[in-house]
Amino acid sequence: MTLGRAPLAFYVAHLYLVHTAAVLLGIAQGFAAHQFLTHYRFFPEGFGVGLWGVYLIWIAVVAILYPLCRKVADAKARRRDWWLSYV
Repeated sequence: MTLGRAPLAFYVAHLYLVHTAAVLLGIAQGFAAHQFLTHYRFFPEGFGVGLWGVYLIWIAVVAILYPLCRKVADAKARRRDWWLSYV
């Protein structure tokens, strides 16, 4: 429910977090960072992890973004500013 009360905040934050994680994973796998500054279809051959790695990254992203969504949901519950309905 907490993530559902702050959907835009989760969406925007996860885009930056996932892209940063992809670049860091690529660097850890031995690729250059500039190879990831393009569309994902053009990422280098051999980049990526298996299904269990995807599950672990997914859980980590949700766990990392949970406190942000909790703060946004609490702010939306306390305040009635018009712009908070969009966050």
